[in-house]
Amino acid sequence: MKCNLYSHYLKRGLCILSLLTAAATTTRAQNDVMMQAFYWNVPVNEAAKNGTWWDNLRGKAAELKSAGITGIWVPAPSKGNWGITDMGYGVYDHYDLGNYLQKGSTETRFGSKQELVNMLNEMHIAPRIDVYADIILNHVYSGDENEEVNPAVKAYVFGEAHNGANTAFPTNEVKWVIPNAQPGDYYIQIKGYNLNWGAAESERGYDVNINWTGAPTVDNNFWEFEPNNGNGQTNNFPGSGHTVRAHISNTSDIDEFKVTVTTAANIVIKLTSRKELSNPFKWEWADQTNGYYPVAIWYNTANLASTTLQARTNTGITYVNHTGTGEQNYSWNYSHFHPSDANDWLGGPGSDEIITNTKFFGNDFNTFNTTVQSRLKTWGAWLASTIGFDGFRLDFVRGYQETFAADWIKNLPKLNNKQRFIVGKYWGSGFRIKNWVNTLKTNGAVATGFDFPLKSTLTDMCNGTESSYNMAWLNNAGLIRTSDGNNLPDSSVVTFVDNHDTGKEHDKWVTKDFRMAYAYMLTHQGRPCIFYPHYYGVKQEDAANAAVSVTAPASLRTDINTLIYIRKTYLGGGLSVLSQSGNPVPSGDTYNVYIARRQGNGTKGGGIVVLNNHGTNTKGLWIDSSPAGYENLAGKKLVNAANGQDTVTVQADGRVFLSAPARGYRVYVKATDYVNPQALMVSAQPVEVMNKVMNDTYIKEGVSIFPNPTTTRADINFQLNKPAAVSVAIFDMSGKEITTLYRGNREAGRVTLNWNCSAAPAGTYICLIKADQATFRKMIMVSK
Repeated sequence: MKCNLYSHYLKRGLCILSLLTAAATTTRAQNDVMMQAFYWNVPVNEAAKNGTWWDNLRGKAAELKSAGITGIWVPAPSKGNWGITDMGYGVYDHYDLGNYLQKGSTETRFGSKQELVNMLNEMHIAPRIDVYADIILNHVYSGDENEEVNPAVKAYVFGEAHNGANTAFPTNEVKWVIPNAQPGDYYIQIKGYNLNWGAAESERGYDVNINWTGAPTVDNNFWEFEPNNGNGQTNNFPGSGHTVRAHISNTSDIDEFKVTVTTAANIVIKLTSRKELSNPFKWEWADQTNGYYPVAIWYNTANLASTTLQARTNTGITYVNHTGTGEQNYSWNYSHFHPSDANDWLGGPGSDEIITNTKFFGNDFNTFNTTVQSRLKTWGAWLASTIGFDGFRLDFVRGYQETFAADWIKNLPKLNNKQRFIVGKYWGSGFRIKNWVNTLKTNGAVATGFDFPLKSTLTDMCNGTESSYNMAWLNNAGLIRTSDGNNLPDSSVVTFVDNHDTGKEHDKWVTKDFRMAYAYMLTHQGRPCIFYPHYYGVKQEDAANAAVSVTAPASLRTDINTLIYIRKTYLGGGLSVLSQSGNPVPSGDTYNVYIARRQGNGTKGGGIVVLNNHGTNTKGLWIDSSPAGYENLAGKKLVNAANGQDTVTVQADGRVFLSAPARGYRVYVKATDYVNPQALMVSAQPVEVMNKVMNDTYIKEGVSIFPNPTTTRADINFQLNKPAAVSVAIFDMSGKEITTLYRGNREAGRVTLNWNCSAAPAGTYICLIKADQATFRKMIMVSK
């Protein structure tokens, strides 16, 4: 119960601190903690086609604000190709935010447009939480209803991807059609040009489905049989709608199938790459860039492949009529995607370089096309100015050129005369992330990057043991502190422990001792991003095997709240690793103990964080506490910032022994800086009792304090809606009650009180009004 009360009190104090910090111009505390406020496959009522996530987040607003979170990253808001189940990354209609009946539902997986707007409005009530939408600029998805004739793809395929120089178009994404085929015999020859000729023939399989009557698709395990290499050698196709399994034996091999049409109709040919697995036998999906296509189609001695045959793709995308404010109406066609013409090309997945022309997901936008650029930039500006998003997380930035990313960012309307917050997902090496951030800067756009190298290090630390992981590996971990030349300033880096991508693949999870990773992240430089499942104890399941799961302990939320409080109250400057440069003793214990000193925020003097990865023992180090450029701590008393306990006094020579519990952390601050989180609590009401509740239930038209700022007196006025037990008191920033202006029962009506603050020192004060079980807080600034 004590722990719960502490967490409860802490939240209330953080809410006050959030308000105070926003107003205090002399404070440089790090009000920068953000949260990824979703995870893979968040709940949805698929049967009722009802998304509830926006409402869920709206309901969490009060506690997120109370915890000190100032920004949330939310899912991609646009309608996805898979309707109510789409996680947003299968984006279909950019302007459908859950307000048009498309793809089987009106709402998105996350809810309706109105529910989205309601959530945004709730987050924007002071103390404000900024909301960052996930943005997909690389691609859109589509369905068979978006089919169109695509001459660019036909030329690309029949040119065998520029004679093998470029990646093949995916076999399964082309429907080959002979329109209005007249009665007679058709000899359809299939070839594969981008096959692995060094592998076994079983690796070079494919399915061919041919339909000329509109019959339903069936697969009765028909296999091709040799000889069927043309020139009189053929297989009679088993029937319209059937699927035949086949292989390509060698570079000169083709497979020929005879189709007899009795009534004029379209002949539709669908190909899919396959491969065999044995023990037991399986006919498996294979790489679709194997280059299968109908190289020739003979009818009455004429080859229709080069003339009549059409390549059709799902790139003719049209939408319902958009009628909302600022919503655009247009359609897409093949010219907006790669390959857009016979000279365009597709690339492979590469390693971690920029891959502008790769069909990694869906229909790959040709982001060099001026129409594509203009439409996507207009959409981004609409999301900001009309819908109200404060910033954006750019998905898969490897998929399009940096100059377009920069132009998209620069086109956004400014927020408070500044460029909006942008973070890009560049899942790659530190070198690549640094270059992406710097290239955007060169092109006039400011963006941050996710610190994937640090995520890897923190995962290894948490999942490792006292013997397998050397804590000295933290010394130069991540993009900010790396010593390999690929570092970025802390203002360009967002740090994280897990996200929705790593959270759906069990081999990338943090699986234990989560608090160690958060202790590092929330005390160090960079903008920290908390993962929703870690904070709320949501079970993470492997996307490929739901039986594999992990759940962060409930206690982690208290740790995170405590660490946010410490970050906001004490920290804000540079950092020095004392277990590296502070003459640590015993030096061998640096294998298990990491100690770093972080500078302060202009109000408080910073702190020293200690991490210990030993499995059973409390461990620590003697270190020099005061590196050059830092306040000299010699002779000063330090305390554990979380509870005011664990005190230690620095020796006259600046040496001090600091420790942390097994698989845990401590943060030490100067005793003279220490602010007891519980002392900040001026009320013990639940955090959910916010000013809004007080307004709705007890007070009409809010609370007026005039003048504010003031020098000698402040008049406090409010209209009480109904009879209540009322108290009005003034508190200073330490949580100390300065004076009680009123305590007693009041009837409904006007309440007017005066605070004589002529003797009060200059500073920020809290006016706390209680009416029955509700509370209202308002700041009063006293200047002299």
